[in-house]
Amino acid sequence: MELLFDENKTDVLAGSPVKKIHIRTQNMGRKWVTTIDGLDADLDLHRIAKALKKSLHCATTVITDKDDVEVIQLQGNHCDVLKEWLVGNEVITKAEGEERLVVHDA
Repeated sequence: MELLFDENKTDVLAGSPVKKIHIRTQNMGRKWVTTIDGLDADLDLHRIAKALKKSLHCATTVITDKDDVEVIQLQGNHCDVLKEWLVGNEVITKAEGEERLVVHDA
């Protein structure tokens, strides 16, 4: 079996880092929470959260998890529209969306 990734999540064949973007939904009683993590460090997550708030009409915030990684948190279950929103607003390219996006739907 050929090794495609090393322990640093680097693509061995291309030699470039492959960092996945995770979209997770979680049911908290009657309410849903959607989180996005793994976006590039050079992106302004607060501006993305504000734009998501306007277009999806939901409460958003940027939180820091236990590993000091910033995560965008949205109120509601928006996993089905987030991929199209990220590509449509040029946060990521369509090719990146196919390669890097992972949706964890509850």
